[in-house]
Amino acid sequence: MLDSAMIEGATADAVEARLRSTLDSIASFTIGAEEEYILVDPTTLLPIPRSGEALWSCHGDRRVAAELLQCQIEGIAPISVAVADVVRELRSVRRLLDSRLAGVARLVAVGAHPTATDPGPITEAPRYAQIALSHPLAARRMLVGGLHVHVAVGGADRALAVFNALRSYLPFIAAVAANAPFHEGEDSGMASVRPTLLRHLPRTGTPPAFRSLSEYAEFLVWSRGVGAQDATHHWWDLRIHPSTGTIEVRVADVPTHVEDTGAIVALTQSLIFRLAERYDSGEMLECHATERIEENARLAARDGVGGLLANLDDGSSVATADAVLSLVEALTPSALALGCLDELSGIERLAREGGGATRQRLVAESGGIDELVRWLAEQTTGRRSGAGFAEPELVAQTG
Repeated sequence: MLDSAMIEGATADAVEARLRSTLDSIASFTIGAEEEYILVDPTTLLPIPRSGEALWSCHGDRRVAAELLQCQIEGIAPISVAVADVVRELRSVRRLLDSRLAGVARLVAVGAHPTATDPGPITEAPRYAQIALSHPLAARRMLVGGLHVHVAVGGADRALAVFNALRSYLPFIAAVAANAPFHEGEDSGMASVRPTLLRHLPRTGTPPAFRSLSEYAEFLVWSRGVGAQDATHHWWDLRIHPSTGTIEVRVADVPTHVEDTGAIVALTQSLIFRLAERYDSGEMLECHATERIEENARLAARDGVGGLLANLDDGSSVATADAVLSLVEALTPSALALGCLDELSGIERLAREGGGATRQRLVAESGGIDELVRWLAEQTTGRRSGAGFAEPELVAQTG
């Protein structure tokens, strides 16, 4: 494991050696995932600082962890070999938290709370206190929820090549996962406002490409001087996680429906599998400029799957939904090999119907934004309270 203590005082060569050892020893294509949830008051549906009670009530279950805010809680799927196992674990965590917090708080899986203006207190732990002190605006504004997917590649050089190439596909994942159109009671005009809120932290968005593992290790050591105590303070949409030896894809909003989580995990695992296959065959993987990928990231956040993305080579435009559907088709053999073809098919549904952002707007149009939060809570855990709203009927975006 490579933590802050190991980086502190260590040379870049020593950090590289430890990192290479971790990446070389991990089994290929195992997966894990983390979902960030918001705890809301059962009556007002506003954020409520009950993460301490949630952790206590789960009696040390390692699938539950604290987050930056006391109104946030994280659900963790342990390392698995199959996407179906990840989905089963996360569904179990959601139901566990829902049952243990009954009458105290409700669980909401969403990219950003639609109406709240005050996220409440910071979690009482040294790590979070330091983050809040260093980044006070982030602590006051980042009431968000993400889905983080870990995939082991196996082999340090292969992992770095896959990391560099995977950067180009982050806007595809972000677009199909966009699930945060509302913020502080208003329609933001975006499919996901979460990336904008995350910018209150440093080292966010698309990461730079690294020419070698040595260059990455040098950056880890150098960045301590600007406040990055360890690699977990690199809040990019994609990072190499030194402790787990995985590639961690952090670009997705947390889906309200756990089945959509399965689709995004399957897309991520299949994409990394395919890139690794290409590397193994001797192919030179593409490594596009960060500023070009960032332009597509902006389009994905604004329009979700309902807009356009630019070809990173020539700048020509393509409908995002069509690009996503083409990617799914190309990844079908990989998903078949991994055993996640059923879960990957959910991406096609999201691309055609518009995904979480479209669902939220339809619900808000039908019942109002205040009732939207109730609907989100109901859909997160499957527990109904009151009349509620049925799943909105979505209109396909492509033929």
